[in-house]
Amino acid sequence: MRERARERLGPLGAVVGVASLTLCATACDGDRIIDLAHQNQESDGSGGDEHGPNKHEESGPHDHDDDHGDDGDPQGDSEGPQDDSEGPQDPQDPAPGVPLRVEPLVEARRSLDRSAPEAPPTSVTKAPLAKAFCQINVNGVNHDTETDYIPHVIQCENGGANLEALKAQAIAARSVAYYAMAENGKICDGQGCQVYSCNANPTALQKQAALETAGQYLSFNNTIKGRVLTYAFFVAGDKNQTSACKGADPNAGTEGYVTYNEGKTWTGVKETSLGFQFKDPNSYGYGQNRGCMSQWSARCLENNKGYNSTKILRYFYGDDIEIQQAEGPCVAKPNEPPKGALDSVDCQEIRGWAFDPDVGAPAISTTLTLGGPIGDANAVKLKISANINRPDLCGILGSCDHGFESPVPRSLMDGVARPVHAYAHDDKDDAKVQIDGSPKDLLCPPPELPEGVRRAVLADQVDVWGFDLYWSMAVVDDATLATRPVWKKIPDSPQLIQAEGAPEVYLVDQGHRRWIPSPEVAAAWGFDLGAVAVWPQAMVDLLPQGPDVRASVFLVRGEQPSVYLLDDLFCPEGGGVDDPLCPPLVETTGDMMTDTDGSSTSGTGGTGSSTGATASGTSGSGSGSSSASASASSSDTEGSGSEGLDGSASHGPGLPPGYGQGDDEGCTCTSGQDPRSLGWAAALVVLALGRRRRRSA
Repeated sequence: MRERARERLGPLGAVVGVASLTLCATACDGDRIIDLAHQNQESDGSGGDEHGPNKHEESGPHDHDDDHGDDGDPQGDSEGPQDDSEGPQDPQDPAPGVPLRVEPLVEARRSLDRSAPEAPPTSVTKAPLAKAFCQINVNGVNHDTETDYIPHVIQCENGGANLEALKAQAIAARSVAYYAMAENGKICDGQGCQVYSCNANPTALQKQAALETAGQYLSFNNTIKGRVLTYAFFVAGDKNQTSACKGADPNAGTEGYVTYNEGKTWTGVKETSLGFQFKDPNSYGYGQNRGCMSQWSARCLENNKGYNSTKILRYFYGDDIEIQQAEGPCVAKPNEPPKGALDSVDCQEIRGWAFDPDVGAPAISTTLTLGGPIGDANAVKLKISANINRPDLCGILGSCDHGFESPVPRSLMDGVARPVHAYAHDDKDDAKVQIDGSPKDLLCPPPELPEGVRRAVLADQVDVWGFDLYWSMAVVDDATLATRPVWKKIPDSPQLIQAEGAPEVYLVDQGHRRWIPSPEVAAAWGFDLGAVAVWPQAMVDLLPQGPDVRASVFLVRGEQPSVYLLDDLFCPEGGGVDDPLCPPLVETTGDMMTDTDGSSTSGTGGTGSSTGATASGTSGSGSGSSSASASASSSDTEGSGSEGLDGSASHGPGLPPGYGQGDDEGCTCTSGQDPRSLGWAAALVVLALGRRRRRSA
C-alpha cells in the first residue's frame, strides 16, 4: 500500500489528482454525476462509512443531490485503508454525453499512506521551462499536447463551460501536465491526475480554447527562492453560487478546497489544503501551491461577471500568478496585441507612442481619429507611422523609434472641444487597438494670422494646387480677416521651372520666379518636382525674382465661404496698373523714382523688391490632400484684370514668348521651336515695355 500511495503522492505532498475533480465532461445534465466516493463506499446493503468500504460494488452513473449527505467532509479521514485493494477505483468509462464529476475526493485522500509525513518536496521545477512539452505520456502512450491531450482533458473535466472558462481550464490542465512530465515523465488518466478518456470527442469550442492558450502554463515568481512552476489545483466546488461567484455552502462537496484569492498577492494568497502548504516564502518550493480553482465558480465568473480567462485564474490563484508562454514546434507564437499611449493633445501637436511586441524594433502604424472613435463616420482618420526616436522608450521597450507626432488641423482651432482617439495597428490582422490615454480632448482658439496679403483661391484651384482645407485653413471672424488686404488671386495652377544644369526650382507667379527653398517646402505645398519644366538659363534670368515660396500653406476663411491664401506681396518693377498695393512710378530723377503718392524709392529691378508696400510673414504647418471645396468670386480679387505672367492668363512682359502656353508648359524637350533663339529679342521687349511703364502716369 505504501508504494502505491507514494506513486499517487505528488511532489507537493498531496494527491496529484487534486486537479481531477471533474465537473462536467460533455454537458451538464442537472445533478447527474458519477460519484467515485459512492462507488467505492457502498456495500451490500450497509451503505459503507467514511473510513472506506467493506466490500466494493460495481456501479454506474446515478442521480443524487449535490449535498452529498454525510460524505461532504473536504478533509477526509486521517486514516486510510491498509490494503492496496481498497484504494480508489477509476470510474467506469461512461457513455458519451454523461457528465463526470467526483465530489468529494474523500476516497482519493484516503488512498494516501497517512503515515508518510507531509514534508516539503525534495525537488522543484523552475520556471520558465526551457521548452514546451509537445507530447504528454499518458499511461505509456504519447499524445500530442495541443491537438489531442489538452482538448480531451478540458472536454472531460469541464466540457460544458463557455470559452473563457474553458481557456482557464486549459491553462490549469496544461500546468498539471507540464508538472507531471517535468517531475515524472508521465501522467495517469483518471481522477488521480486528470481525466483524458471519457468516451467523447472534443468540440470545436474546446479545440479553440486549447489553441488560443497553446503553450501557456502557470508560474509564481518567488523573489526569495526564484520562479517556480505552479501546480494548478482545481475541483468542482459548490454548484450553487453567490452573486460574487463563490460557493454558497463552504461545506458542500469539494468547496472546502477552493481558494478565493482575487486582489491578493505574495503571502496573502491562501494555499489549498489539497497540497502541501508552504506558507513561508523562505520554504523550498514556495509558489507551487497558490490555491485551487472551482469549476462552477469559473463558469459563473464568465457567464455572470464577464471575466476572461486571465481574470478567472487570478480569482483563485492570486493577482501575482503568472501565465508563462512555452516555446516549441507545437506552439505557434501567440499574438500579442500592440500597446502604447496617447501622451498629449494640445494646440501645437498630438503626441504619443505605439509598439507591437510581435514586431519588435520596426515601427508600426497608428491611426488618429479626430472628432470621434474609429467607428464614427464623421470622424476624420489620420494614419501615421510611429517611427520617431523617443529616448524615454529605449529602456522600457528595448528599442527607441516608436513615437508619433501630428500637427493639429488648423480648421479645428475654433474654440470647440473635440475628442482625439489613438489606435495602434496589430500586425496579425491590422486590428486597431486603442492605446492608453485615449481619448483626449482637443480645444484650441483660432490661430493668429501671419502677416501678408490675401490671394483668392477659387473652388477648382483647391484640388489643382493640392490644398487641404481641413489641415491648412483657419476660420476667423470677418473683422480679423479684414486685417489682411486682398491682392491678386493665385495662378490657376502651379508652374514650376528650372534652369538647365541648375538645382534651383522656381514657381512662376505674376511674371516672377519664386525660389522653392527645399524639397520639404515643395512637399508642404504639394508640388510635383517630377513635373518641373527645364528652361535655358537666359530665359530663367529674364524673370525678375520674387520672394521665396513660404515654408507652408496658410489658408484662411471668414464668415463667408471665400477662401484665401496668405502670401507675400511682390510688385513689378515700376509698380502695377490698377493695383493700389503696387502704385506705379510717375517720375524719374536720376536713379530715384516717385510713386503716385509722392514717395521716392530706388529704381533697381529684378530683385523682387516692391515700391514700399511689401509685406512678409510666416505660415504654420500642415499639408495633405482633400476633396473639400472652396469658393471665391472674382469680386474678391483686386486687380483681376492684370493677373501678371503666371501661365494662367494673358502673357505679357517678363515671360519669354513660347513659355507657359499650351500643353508643354514651356518644356524645351517638347517645344518645336528652340526658345534660346528668342532670348535676347525677348529681353529687349521686356526692357522696352518696362521703360514705357515707368513713363506712364
